[in-house]
Amino acid sequence: MKHVMKQYFKKLTGKWEEFNGTLPLISWNEEADAHIYVGSQDEEGYIAWKPLEKYENTNFQQFEQEINVILHNDVKAYFNAYWFLEMIGWVSQYNINLYPVIPGVEPETFCQRVKEYILEKENSTYIPLGFESNGMLVVMNNESGEIFVENDEEKSYKYLSSSLKELISQLDFK
Repeated sequence: MKHVMKQYFKKLTGKWEEFNGTLPLISWNEEADAHIYVGSQDEEGYIAWKPLEKYENTNFQQFEQEINVILHNDVKAYFNAYWFLEMIGWVSQYNINLYPVIPGVEPETFCQRVKEYILEKENSTYIPLGFESNGMLVVMNNESGEIFVENDEEKSYKYLSSSLKELISQLDFK
């Protein structure tokens, strides 16, 4: 997982450098630990950031016991690879935005999302990992690891990739 994410971040920072001459910029988030930011905010409140490799793993065991679900290993690997503020890109016709791993905010926000999702669906087959530009969730089948776009209105799932690693490796910029 770390390797695929490292490749993605290299591609992301390369695109930002090519088009803006900067590291990726994002709106300042006062809840995030400041060490992920580079420099200071601009006049619009944007600030540069760069991904930071994680060296301490988050243990999800207590959360898994609380919700009575064992998270897929890819989810754990994703949350234990890097701190980052954005992971976006196109896969097929979908503009994907995977949940960031923000220092000082995660994994608590992710755990809360998962808990609310499972309570709402009364089912733990799928785990939310992000969303696409039309507001539909990007979810992982927690048993197979496959990634889908969930259409809640139609109660359907559109296959995206065989794994989270594959999805990240497919993220592209238009």
